[in-house]
Amino acid sequence: MAFLFLTFELFTFNAFAAQKNQCLKCHKNFDMHIRKNHPASKRACGACHLAEQGKKHPKQKNSIKLKDDIPGLCYQCHKESKFIGQYIHTPVAEGGCTVCHDVHHSRVKSLLVSKTPELCYKCHDKAKFTGKYTHKVALNSCGRRCHNPHASEKPYLLSLSINDDCAGCHKAQGTGRHIVSLHGEHIHPISGVTDPGNPEREMGCTSCHNPHSSNFAKFFSSRQKCKGCHTYY
Repeated sequence: MAFLFLTFELFTFNAFAAQKNQCLKCHKNFDMHIRKNHPASKRACGACHLAEQGKKHPKQKNSIKLKDDIPGLCYQCHKESKFIGQYIHTPVAEGGCTVCHDVHHSRVKSLLVSKTPELCYKCHDKAKFTGKYTHKVALNSCGRRCHNPHASEKPYLLSLSINDDCAGCHKAQGTGRHIVSLHGEHIHPISGVTDPGNPEREMGCTSCHNPHSSNFAKFFSSRQKCKGCHTYY
């Protein structure tokens, strides 16, 4: 008899949850008319949730559980390949989708729990992005213009290589050589040579400039940056 009762109870919840918006009769804070909603909500709550055996809902705590652990549950709709790469954002690597996203609804695009870059500052030191001179791109579109927020084949989760990414806006530097002329006919290279400050990597835009913010003009990473390599008076 107990087995029959349990089976009936589970069937009742699952059948109820399979009906669109039925759970909202109690869970009014998930009102689907006032926020951006997870597309999965169109499939009803039972698409992700099911009853815990031996517990009565809603009387008992934890009487409802997810059908699978996160991120496995997310991959039932989202292609897992988009979250795999040589470089993976730490929350993604740890299966922490809900660190950045609200699984039900949000007032922010992509169901983010808050707007960027404030969301990014939950993990990344805000002071490194709010110097005297601040790159406008860094203030508005961390995950849209420069970085992939999930995974990438490029270091720092960049969508492109550093120089290619910068050249997307800074057209004059797109030739691979800096626009500033040096003595004679030389033009400062930004690729193809070793970085004087780090012999293990190639020279690039970030060898001299901080891409986010700086307390020095032109986003130089230090005062009198040129004198770190060049002798002049």
